[in-house]
Amino acid sequence: MPDYLFRKIIFVFFALLLCIYIPAQNLSGVTMEIRNETSTDRSGILDLIVVLKNQGNNRFKGHVHISVPSGFRNILDTDMEADLGPGESAFLPVKIIVTNNASSGLSNVVFDLRDMQGRVVDREKIEYRVAENTTMRITAENPVIFINSEHDSIIVRARVANLGNKKQDVTVVFKLPDADQGNLFTEQKGSIGVQKDTVFIVRFLPTPNMLKNPEFTINVAAFREPDKEIFGNASISIQNVSSSQRYRYEQNSDFANSTKNTITASYRRIGETSNMYQLTGSGGFNLPSGYLFARGNIYTINNQNDPIVNNTYISYHRGGSTFTLGNISRLMEMSLFGRGAEYSYTTPDKNRKLEMGFVDQTFSLIERNAFLKYGYGFYVRGAVGELNDKRGISAGYVFRNDPYEHADHNLAGSDFRYAFNKDWRMNGRIYGGLSSYQDLKLTKPSLAVESQYSGIIKKVNLNGNYFYSSDYYPGNRRGVLQIQQNISAQLYKEYSVYGNLTISDFSPKYYFLNTNLQSNSTRFDGGLNFPRKGNFGLGVSFQYQQEKSNTYNNFFDTTLNEESKQLVSRRLTEYLNWSSSDLRHSAGLGLEAGLVNYPDMQRPKYQMKAVGNYNYKWLSVSFSYQYGSYFLSEYAFSKLFNQANTYKKVFASAFVNQNFFNHTLNLNSGLSYTDDILYGKSPSGFVNLKYNKERYGVFLNSSWFNYASRSTGNNIFTIEAGVSLYLASNTLNAGKKGDIHAFVYYDYNDNNIYDDGDKPAEGYLIMLNNISFKTDKEGTLAYNSVPFGKYPMKQIIQQGWYYDECDVELNKYNYSMDIPLHQNGTVQGSILYDYDAKTALEFSPKTGGIVFNIYRNDKLLQRTITDDNGEFVSFLESGVYRIELNQNSLPANTYCERTAVEVNVQAGKIKHLEPFMIRVKTKNIRVKKFGED
Repeated sequence: MPDYLFRKIIFVFFALLLCIYIPAQNLSGVTMEIRNETSTDRSGILDLIVVLKNQGNNRFKGHVHISVPSGFRNILDTDMEADLGPGESAFLPVKIIVTNNASSGLSNVVFDLRDMQGRVVDREKIEYRVAENTTMRITAENPVIFINSEHDSIIVRARVANLGNKKQDVTVVFKLPDADQGNLFTEQKGSIGVQKDTVFIVRFLPTPNMLKNPEFTINVAAFREPDKEIFGNASISIQNVSSSQRYRYEQNSDFANSTKNTITASYRRIGETSNMYQLTGSGGFNLPSGYLFARGNIYTINNQNDPIVNNTYISYHRGGSTFTLGNISRLMEMSLFGRGAEYSYTTPDKNRKLEMGFVDQTFSLIERNAFLKYGYGFYVRGAVGELNDKRGISAGYVFRNDPYEHADHNLAGSDFRYAFNKDWRMNGRIYGGLSSYQDLKLTKPSLAVESQYSGIIKKVNLNGNYFYSSDYYPGNRRGVLQIQQNISAQLYKEYSVYGNLTISDFSPKYYFLNTNLQSNSTRFDGGLNFPRKGNFGLGVSFQYQQEKSNTYNNFFDTTLNEESKQLVSRRLTEYLNWSSSDLRHSAGLGLEAGLVNYPDMQRPKYQMKAVGNYNYKWLSVSFSYQYGSYFLSEYAFSKLFNQANTYKKVFASAFVNQNFFNHTLNLNSGLSYTDDILYGKSPSGFVNLKYNKERYGVFLNSSWFNYASRSTGNNIFTIEAGVSLYLASNTLNAGKKGDIHAFVYYDYNDNNIYDDGDKPAEGYLIMLNNISFKTDKEGTLAYNSVPFGKYPMKQIIQQGWYYDECDVELNKYNYSMDIPLHQNGTVQGSILYDYDAKTALEFSPKTGGIVFNIYRNDKLLQRTITDDNGEFVSFLESGVYRIELNQNSLPANTYCERTAVEVNVQAGKIKHLEPFMIRVKTKNIRVKKFGED
């Protein structure tokens, strides 16, 4: 009995196995093969051939079922019939489109050969890898938004579309311009599916500063997460419509200068006895022709009789001319400072400039001393290529009466610059002087020359500066010889070498001083920078320093005219720096060590210096320790205090700079400590606080310094408090400016004259120079302080009326014009779809966004698009137009046979167009059968 049951179980098992195995062996005798004939130049289209072969003895009837993943679309039928006699073959073409909705990665297209009972006879599959596409696009829903009232809420919409084939996370940042706090940034995040879009919306109330401008811009930037990769940006213009507006200058205008009008009052207490009151300010305003700008600074200390007024002047700018009266500061080869007047002229192309001026060398503008008591001077200078960085030349003459030397100095010369090519350039100057000494009845000539160059020879960078002036030269650098030469080169694998040599000699001479000052020095630095290893960098160098001077002879119990004292040093240096990967932290450590020969010692002495620093965003810390004198001055002061010990100096500091409350409060503070023979143990510190709002700012500054050397000491505490008032900012223009007044009216009889029957147009929008105006009750608008020039008036058709576009040319201070409105006609049209759902190819019907182009005399006038109902409306002036459908805006697999129509538009009438019929392409299935040869 058990054996019987066991044999029965084995029989049932093999029977079931046979039922599974027989279909797998395809006993029908029909096989299926998939041939991939896709061309490489047809991306996104699969061209396949399904090959069926009946190798059996019976006729086979069935069908091939094609299963495609999401985003793939079979152009032909999903099921293809198969009817093959014994020995017959069939070749079935298959064309599959990979749409933008297909997900990236590997996908399978599955082919099932089924018999009439629906059983799977054979199965094959084709693998296709969809490349990753991360294309995104951002557009402004409404590029222009109009606001009429300060109580209007502004709604900004930005549409982000995912045109790729994978779901993506995005961040959209809206930048709102606001003078209160610089720029306000609003950030929104979202996740957008494949071939989907999302509208990001920001709502805000305009600030008073925004409402002052006739137009401001909201900038939008979109980033792809998580790498913050920017993929697009858009801008929305906010038009503040009003019947009266002032001209607004662009920030990059070549003809205007922006200025902040400010007044600052402050009180400062220095130590225990000094009190200082100060008032400063600057600002300007436009005039009908040009503008005025003024700057003032007045202060008094301990209630002195006459306050000090300096850095105070008023200037008038008109065209290229500038007239200035007040304190004049001219940093030229022979500088002039004092009260006076100057004039300058710049050509319209800013290539040539002429300037001249007269200066009474008195410090305070209201000083009671006799005019010209402290000397005077005047100058003239001309330049060609003033703003040309590659080549330019200037020439000038300066005269200065010097009551201290009892001399009249004359200085004339020229500066030039020339670029030979992108690698080599040269600057130079040559000046000649002639000084007349009244008491000595002596005339002394003098000379100064200077040359600078930079260039590259086979990746070796060279630059040098050479200057010489004679001993009695009256310019800013008297009796100077200076040679400076630098060389650097990049070596193999980011190794770099450098060398710097500086030689200077200082020996000025004066007829009214019985001195013979002589000082010279030589310094050489040469080193090697190693490639960075991770976050670390390393450099080594050799330094040679020689200093010789008679300035400190008295410190060594010798006279000034005796032999100069000399100090010579030779040092090796090493510097190590580090920065974190996120660049928020950085640190450096340097070490110098070598031997030094002092003036009164026979044998060299050891000297060294260690320096270090650390920085982290708002924090900066540094320290240094020095052993041995590095300069003659340090060694001389050590001798002055009879110090036999080696000079030492310790220095440490820490500084903090941080903003709070969205940058309205700024803290700048620091501590330092110095310890050496001259100042002793000298700690110091400061704390500066500044609070800023749109209209005012308050600041509080304090500092403390203490020093206690061997002979004396002092403790100084200073505190300063003040307030700044920020008045309305102005953009100043030196040209002529006028006002444009316009009267807008409905011209019912269409004769371009305001007469009986016509009436003013209240609340009508006019676009002038890209600024929107809304007429008042009398139909008028005003555009004030507009620079002379030509401004476009663009057409805005509204309320069934339009005006002619033109250019308004402002060439007088008051310009009046009439703007007649003409009644326009209306064209209404629509689209309809016509297709058979059984035979139509797959498509995505859309009604909104279909584009129509409107032409007049074959000239494109405007584009209009259909709404969600498939309708469009256009307002046009009287005339004949051609309205043409843009087929590129149609969905895939659709077309339109009648794409254009002519229409005669008449004023005040509505023209209804016949609907544009959009048809859908139909399926086309081809099956070919072939017998075997």
